[in-house]
Amino acid sequence: MIRDLAAASENQTREADFLVVGAGTVGLLIAVLLSRKGSHVVVVESGDEQQAEDRHPLNEVVQLGETYHGAEDGRFRCLGGTSTRWGGALIPFMPQDFDVAAGWDARWPVHVEAFTQYARQIERIFDLTETPYEIPELLRSAAGANAAFVPRLAKWPPFANRNIATLLRREIERESGPEIWLGATVCEFSLEPSGRLGSVAAKSLNGRRLSIKPRQVVFAAGAIESTRLLLLVDRQHDDRLFEPHGILGRYFYDHLSVPTSRVFVRDARRLNQITGFRFEGKTMRNLRFEPSFELRKQHGLPTGFAHVSFVSESPSGFDALRSILRGRQEGKLPSVRDVTLLASSVPWLASALWWRVVEKRLLFPPRSTHHLHMVVEQEPLARNRIALSSDRADVFGSPLATIDWRVGETAAQHSIALTKHFLQFWANSVLAPLAQLEIEPTPKVIDGLKSGGGIYHPGGSTRMGRSSSEAVVDENLRTFAVPNLNVLATSVFPTGGGANPTMMLLMAAFRLADRLVGLR
Repeated sequence: MIRDLAAASENQTREADFLVVGAGTVGLLIAVLLSRKGSHVVVVESGDEQQAEDRHPLNEVVQLGETYHGAEDGRFRCLGGTSTRWGGALIPFMPQDFDVAAGWDARWPVHVEAFTQYARQIERIFDLTETPYEIPELLRSAAGANAAFVPRLAKWPPFANRNIATLLRREIERESGPEIWLGATVCEFSLEPSGRLGSVAAKSLNGRRLSIKPRQVVFAAGAIESTRLLLLVDRQHDDRLFEPHGILGRYFYDHLSVPTSRVFVRDARRLNQITGFRFEGKTMRNLRFEPSFELRKQHGLPTGFAHVSFVSESPSGFDALRSILRGRQEGKLPSVRDVTLLASSVPWLASALWWRVVEKRLLFPPRSTHHLHMVVEQEPLARNRIALSSDRADVFGSPLATIDWRVGETAAQHSIALTKHFLQFWANSVLAPLAQLEIEPTPKVIDGLKSGGGIYHPGGSTRMGRSSSEAVVDENLRTFAVPNLNVLATSVFPTGGGANPTMMLLMAAFRLADRLVGLR
């Protein structure tokens, strides 16, 4: 059931087994998983059914350090949340990602198998092929190739399956499904004498109020907003819950993506066959290379991944086709501009169709330039943090989040070091005849890192650990300070890992749902 709080004729009260804050990618998933077990689940979402603009006014933050562009770009408040714009890469962390080789102050309290045991469930939801993520055979014929980098293939659902609200539409609309309230912004929290969260209040822009008394609460509103909500819970209770430990909001990090090398193509056809997007049925896959644990340990380096990307020199049929498919993901009709551009690109479209059917590859757009992108996990430092503003608030009177974030001096060193190792790896592998790689000047890499590279995978600010002296949530994602308050966001991950964190978060939803059902 989907309802709009602003359209309610009067204030509302509810009792529920579970309250989920956030109807985005992972909020909707765990709400459906809990509902399947017969639980009464209430979901509150501050956005509307769709977000037309690229930025939402409730995502405003106060920037105190270098500008963290992911604070507003890449964050969406609506039914489906970020999945309405999400690129779609799904790939689990490798076991080595839980081993911190760079000597950082970060520890995972669980093994990677605690999450990856749910990989098949995620693949079935998104209708993905159940094929391996590692492809060691790619380099088996290499003369002198080493194991410095591990070739892996991410899985991308078709555009029609990327919006979680569309994918789960039948279950969220049925009577037995979760009770979803749109336009409902959480702003008040009350504690019971036992220390449990007793009731939560959400408000609409026109003043309607929804009060919920749940047994268990899950904050699934994204890394930044979930952190802000925990800070708000603390502020409303005299900063006595989380503040004494000094961990909440700190250790904020992101993946840092930057083009570190130019790619001079020697064999365009073969480069497209190997590094271009490939198709396995309806599943798209793209090649990436993650540094081995041996390489990282030997040189004290973080993990991440390298991939070859391309940029069209001018608008092309490829750009139009991608825009049309992304519009389908958002629930929009194709624009006249995109249809016109696609119609004028019939020769490329015919070639692209041949490549799709025969080669099972996505054809690079014409007149495109290629780059090597290095995506590196950022060190989780205590000085990089999310806090509450002392003088600025949103329309509901709640303090805005402040973000004090800096790239750090070592990020560029790590990006360049990994790039140099990768260039050596490339030159000694079967990939060498395809293209020559030339590293970019250091100042250009540093400038690129500060922009964030256009991908945003924030984490760390509510990290998990073994005790409240080092973490905000335990290995089961339950906060140490409030027994019935759980956090389901990438902010719980102590480190960024060598891959996109979305699949890890989705698997965490299955794991948390299993635990919560046992507590009902």
